[in-house]
Amino acid sequence: MKIIDYNQSYTNEIPNLFTNTIHKTCNKEYTKEQLNAWANPNIDYESWEKRLDRTKPYLAVIDDTLVGFTEFYDDYIDCFYVHDEYQGQGVGKALMNHILDIASTNDIKKTRVDASITAKAFFESFGFVETRKNEIKRDNQVLINYTLELNLQNLSIK
Repeated sequence: MKIIDYNQSYTNEIPNLFTNTIHKTCNKEYTKEQLNAWANPNIDYESWEKRLDRTKPYLAVIDDTLVGFTEFYDDYIDCFYVHDEYQGQGVGKALMNHILDIASTNDIKKTRVDASITAKAFFESFGFVETRKNEIKRDNQVLINYTLELNLQNLSIK
C-alpha cells in the first residue's frame, strides 16, 4: 500500500468510495434517510471535482486501486474514509500516520476531526478526545457526530 498525493485519475473513484463506504459501514448507527442526506447516492461528480481540486486529498492505493482517502488542511482532518472491503487491514492507520507526519513536519500542535458515531472509536484509538457532540442538519435529517481533538505535543507516532 502507498499513500500518495491527490491524482486526478481518481477523481470519480473518490466520491464513489465515499458514498459506498458510508452506506455500507454506517448503516447500524444511522437510518437510510440520514445516510442519503449525508452521502447522496446520486453523486454530483462536478461538485466533487471542484472540491478535490481545492482540498487535494491524500490517497491510499494498493496496486493502483483506491482503498482510502483523507483531506487534511491547517489542523483539520476532513473526509477520512477507508473502502469497506479494506477496513481492519491497516489502511486507516497508514492514512492517520501520514497525517501525523505532516502535522509534525509543519509544527502543528493540535489536530481536529468531526467523526461519525461509526468512526469515533477509530480516532479515539489514536488518542483523540471528544470535545463536543454535534447535531448536523442536512436535508431535513439530523446527523450526530463528534468533534475530537488530539494534542500532538509529546506524541509518538504509532
